[in-house]
Amino acid sequence: MIKIFHDGLIHNPPGGGSSIFKKEYVNYIFDYLPKKEVRLSVGTIPNSSPHFGTIITFSLAFSLAQRLEKLGKSVTVVVGLVDTGSLSTDRFILEDIEYQKSLASTGKINNYLADFEELLKKLSSYFGNLNYEIMNQGSLNLHQKALEIISKIINEKEKIGSLLFPETKRLGLRSACSQCGLADRYGLNNCYEDTRISFFCPRHDRYSIDIQKDGLQRLEFETPLRNLIRGLLYTEDNQEKDVPYSWLRVTGSDHAGFYQEQIFYKGAALLGIDITNSPLIVYSPLVVDWAGVKLSKSILVRGGYKYLIDQGLEYLINYQRFRKKFGDEGLRKLFKEVDLWLEEPSRLFRSYTIFYFAELFKEEKVQKLEQSIPITSDIQLEKELQEAQVEVFPKYDI
Repeated sequence: MIKIFHDGLIHNPPGGGSSIFKKEYVNYIFDYLPKKEVRLSVGTIPNSSPHFGTIITFSLAFSLAQRLEKLGKSVTVVVGLVDTGSLSTDRFILEDIEYQKSLASTGKINNYLADFEELLKKLSSYFGNLNYEIMNQGSLNLHQKALEIISKIINEKEKIGSLLFPETKRLGLRSACSQCGLADRYGLNNCYEDTRISFFCPRHDRYSIDIQKDGLQRLEFETPLRNLIRGLLYTEDNQEKDVPYSWLRVTGSDHAGFYQEQIFYKGAALLGIDITNSPLIVYSPLVVDWAGVKLSKSILVRGGYKYLIDQGLEYLINYQRFRKKFGDEGLRKLFKEVDLWLEEPSRLFRSYTIFYFAELFKEEKVQKLEQSIPITSDIQLEKELQEAQVEVFPKYDI
């Protein structure tokens, strides 16, 4: 076990955004929202209880929404729960093609919805009873410009496929088999003819949809493609005078830099779409482990965070664990911490280690609620992970 010593002093040197914004970051955002109403977009794939990074990002979204309301905007936080994502246990590879069953198809999204709904209610209450709504991916397909945007992308499928999916050079576009729910995750066997798309199911052979008729609502998008489509649809809303609201996005800073520059901005350029009015994106700081790697659900699956449990830091895994450890008082402390980041932008344009939060949530610093649920044992935690269909932590010493 590595022991890390520090002096407890926190330095926030200027750099990037913090060298530009000393105190007025929210005012700057306000100036780029010309309409009275604002829809603030934030999202995640609900394939587990909200992990710590998701809690941070959602907290930042609600904090920003409250500050914009105080400046005179009418804000709704739009929470996109991507029900077309999947658990690793609901994927398999056959003849080099990866197939999946979505969270919606298996119904496993219902295993985690209660945690998301509870978290959102608490965030709304803490930040002044803000309005929010939950959307699934299908809501994008209902947009009045969805057919136009998706058709443009399909017409440029070679260019967009190579840009967004360099390993396969295919559009990550899919539609689940109506008989069994399986879908070719990356659309490798798709065939395109005018407005019809043909998909392949290893159990039920080919099936097709017509996106100009009733097929558009059945389309699903892999993450980079969804990011492009969503950004373009929100851009359309921003520039349409008849649409009463402006869009604003909050997402984790692992999706900053190269990801947006190539996946969204260059993708829009290849399609010949003007994105002058594209939504401003506010990036939430990453929570990183001792090595500077973001705290991640996928690493959890591989047993990489056993040392957190060994040190009593299992509350950094997800919402359930955090809530059991610290109750409402701990959540309020976390919300207050994130709210400071917009007050002092030097706290926002940076990352945070797990050790920062370990100091913040030392037991003597957080008053537990008497009714808080006791912490379960490591054996019980492993059982929870098994029920969530992820691998348990391996038995080894660190």
